[in-house]
Amino acid sequence: MVSAIDNILGVAQRRQLIAIQRTQRGVDETQLRLATGLKVNSALDNPQNFFAARSLDNRSNDLQRLLDGIGQNIQVIKTADSAIKGVQNLLDTADALTADLELELTRLRESSKPLTDVITEDFPVAYYRLNEEAGNVAENLGSGGAAINGSYNANVTKGSEDELFLGQGGDSVGATFNATNVNERISIPDSPLINTGVHTQRTVELVFNAAHTNGRQVLYEEGGTVNALNIYIEDGYVYVNGRDAGAWGPVTIRTEIEANRTYHVSFVMDTDEGFFGGYLDGELFGTAVPNAPFPAHSANIGIGAMNGDSYYHDGPVNGNNFAFQGVIAEVAIYNDALTADDMKERFAATLLAESRAAEEKLEAIFDQLDELVLDAGYRGTNLLDGDTMTTFFNERRTSFLETEGDFFSAAGLGISESDFTTLEGISAKYAELRSALERVRSFGSSLANDLAIIQTREDFTLNMINTLVEGSDKLTVADQNEEGAKMLAAQVRQQVQVSVLAQPGLSIADFLI
Repeated sequence: MVSAIDNILGVAQRRQLIAIQRTQRGVDETQLRLATGLKVNSALDNPQNFFAARSLDNRSNDLQRLLDGIGQNIQVIKTADSAIKGVQNLLDTADALTADLELELTRLRESSKPLTDVITEDFPVAYYRLNEEAGNVAENLGSGGAAINGSYNANVTKGSEDELFLGQGGDSVGATFNATNVNERISIPDSPLINTGVHTQRTVELVFNAAHTNGRQVLYEEGGTVNALNIYIEDGYVYVNGRDAGAWGPVTIRTEIEANRTYHVSFVMDTDEGFFGGYLDGELFGTAVPNAPFPAHSANIGIGAMNGDSYYHDGPVNGNNFAFQGVIAEVAIYNDALTADDMKERFAATLLAESRAAEEKLEAIFDQLDELVLDAGYRGTNLLDGDTMTTFFNERRTSFLETEGDFFSAAGLGISESDFTTLEGISAKYAELRSALERVRSFGSSLANDLAIIQTREDFTLNMINTLVEGSDKLTVADQNEEGAKMLAAQVRQQVQVSVLAQPGLSIADFLI
């Protein structure tokens, strides 16, 4: 083929053809530079610039990926910062509410009628406040006098510093039963006013706070395996029960209770009216129909544990047993059937309803606080729920910042379940809230510091990326004006060369004359 072309073209024409091909290659290179915007498209163009630019581009890409991570971590901190402000607002609200509740409950305490007055006005035969600080005698303040003083047995703790309820005369601290052995109780002597006489009416009331509600725990009992009256806890319920030698009973009257909560409980028996009922916090929770007077019996009487034998809803039990763990106070025994209104008046005197209402208001805020904390996560990271976040600032991961989270639920902040049954409990809650607020504010300040550092590094990384890209461009990017001029010149040259090739015997010089 080459020899055939040689036979057709002369020497000058062959030179022109070669020049046209060389010019076309130049056009192609210029077109590529104009199309890509690069003067160095491969290592063949300029090895030194090509590899230097690639190194800069690689680092720029690495930093760009880091920049994406930095940006997401900033969002994590912004989410946490927004949430921590919400937590602080809720704590401020709870703090202000606690102060208001303290004032309101103090006012109610000072204006309410003391429970002791309510009880003594109805002339109980036996009334044991259980406020003794020392000694073994549980003093009877009822009409039966010292003849039926009780006796502390075993390891009953006296002289507690904690009140059981908020009502005026709130010195009702009671006796603490530790359930260390079956004899840990208060024993009441026999008396015709209680057990050795026949009675058609009987009311027994007391205030208690159970450390737990597991198993059977006796609060009050009299009688044995034939005749019995008792109040006891069993597996989350409080029971009142009575049995008269098989003439009536046992009865199963019970209602649910919670541990570590103060209650007023009582039973009322009126055999003339055929009524036996249990009351918890002033509300009737069950009744039975006794059809005969409660007979005289010589079985023992106990507070805080079974004193001898007794008969329960599921049958008789012998021996000392069923020790209570918790606090009992204000035990009163009447040979009268008190009314439903009497029970409501007693519960009202404790101010337990007002205390619980105040607790519920505060707990509602803490419930929302817990929900807010759970919702404070961003892409699986929640700094308010104990997560830790690491932000890397260079491609070697040698420069980084750790942002440590913390637990900001109510429990995580050390806020215990609200107990407004005493002024001391309110003060303790106020102290918890102040401590929690200080912790939240400190964490908010720490978040702000970390955010400032990360944003500074973000700006630096972005500027570094721009610098690297600029450096790479200087090594490889084509000057469009220059390349355009080259393209125009090459196209003109190419046109001339084609014209020369078409005129045998002429050269480019002839066209330029």
